[in-house]
Parts: sequence; structure tokens; C-alpha cells
Amino acid sequence: MKRLLGKSAVIIYILSTVCFCMAYVNNPNKTEDTSSGRNVSATDLGVMCINASYPSMGIELADSRDNEIPQEEITDLKKDESAEIDNQQPDVSSGEPEVLIVHTHATESYLPQSGGNFHSKDEENTVRDVGNVLAQTLEKQGIAVVHDKTLHDYPSYNNSYGRSYATTQELLEKYPSVKCVIDLHRDAIAAETPAATVSVGGRTCAKYSYVVSTGTVTYQSNLNFVKTLNEIAKSRYNGFTGKVIERSYKYNQDLSSQYILLEIGYNRNQIEDCRNTADIIGNVLGEALKNQR
Repeated sequence: MKRLLGKSAVIIYILSTVCFCMAYVNNPNKTEDTSSGRNVSATDLGVMCINASYPSMGIELADSRDNEIPQEEITDLKKDESAEIDNQQPDVSSGEPEVLIVHTHATESYLPQSGGNFHSKDEENTVRDVGNVLAQTLEKQGIAVVHDKTLHDYPSYNNSYGRSYATTQELLEKYPSVKCVIDLHRDAIAAETPAATVSVGGRTCAKYSYVVSTGTVTYQSNLNFVKTLNEIAKSRYNGFTGKVIERSYKYNQDLSSQYILLEIGYNRNQIEDCRNTADIIGNVLGEALKNQR
């Protein structure tokens, strides 16, 4: 039944895209999304149709980053101008912080927390849980961390990047010593698909990846930093490096010259495997930052 519904969604996507393209050719001025003020492409429209159809089928999209198109330009966005969110005081290490960890999609969860389509307000078994391990590993190396756990994607998923932009900007102004920003996510895979793992030093680890924006002035510096991390990981952990994915969306990466959108594991990874990966990345990141001193 799900396969039939899935095929139906694809057909809807194709038909809507064709119709949209025809309408666009006839009158391109009618392609503005009045809710956000941005132009909607044929691809966007198709994605909207798919997104609207999939939840009722119990199907999870493969890349949570594609479900939300970040604002291309965000200037002076204040938290009180966006949807109400659960503001929390960040965890701050003693000393001058060098790393800021945020979560644009803070409710993303891993197994065994599968409720809410792998989203949870509780911290345990979520990306915030994994962020705690990353922060602790850095702190053990003498690197102070600010770990913000604001639920930017709750109660509304829309404009999560806008809200996390405001939070990140505010914290960077408060802690000018920060050298690196990490927006920690997890990826997603289809139902009943096993999540791949890797054995590293006798530990089972979830795979990870870096998403680098090509649409910011900080693109090259962010990319170079990710490459540096992979070089260290390759040397220290037998080639356990992160896949580098380049995308045109900004993902708030214009806020820092060392901004990392880090995806650790998938929704169907066990939380312990993701914690193990976070520990390894923390050691890699710690070495990279100490080399800059």
C-alpha cells in the first residue's frame, strides 16, 4: 500500500511541476510565495506536494535539510519577530569559549526514541544529547564551549533557520572569543532501512557528514576548515572522515568563517553509536583548534 501511495506522490510531483512550468512561462510574475515573500520554483512546488503527502503515509524524507529552504537574506532578525520558542540558557564552560554548538532542528532524535516521527522535546536521545558528548570531549582538551539547546524547530518547524540565526548571532556577540560554530543535526532515511555504522577502534560509530554552503562569502574558509578536520580524522582514526556535501542554500554559514553544519548519523542509528562519533569528532576538532593557537 505504501509503495502505491509513494508512486502516487511521485506522479503528483511530476504533474504539478509540469503545470507549474507552463504557468510560469505564461506569467512568471505570479510565482511569489506570499507567505514568505520569496519566489517559488517548480522544484519547490513539487517538494511541497511530496512533503504534504508523505507524513500521512509514514514515509520519512531522506534529507531533512531539503525540507526547509532557508531565507536567502536574513538581516536583524529578532526572536520576538518569529514564532514563539522555548528559550533556554545555554550551557557555558568556564573560560573564554572557542566553540559554539547550536541546533537548528533541536528535536531531531535517534533510536530508541522513535516517537513523534523521530522528534522529541526531551533532551535524551536527541541531537542535543549528542551535542553534550561533543562539548564534554572538547572541554576535556581545555576548549571552552557554549552549547545552546533552544528548540528552534518547536512549536513550528517553519523558519527554524531564521530563529537559529538570531540565536547564533546573539551568542556570537556575547562571546566574541568563539572561533567555530557547529550546527549539529542528524540525517534521515526511509522506514525499515538500516542505518550504516563503522567500527572505529573497537567502537561502533554512526557515519557523519558536513554540509557546506556555496552561497556565502565564507564558503572557501568553511570548506577549508572541513578539509582540515577530515585530514586529521583520516590520520588519527583510520580514514573515518565525514562526507562533504555542498549546497547553494546559506544555512546561516555567513555568520562565521569556521561554520560547520554537522550531521551525525541517521534517525535509525542507535544513540550510543552517535555519541561515539561525537566523541571522535570532538577530539578531531580539538586538535584542529589547538593547532590554530
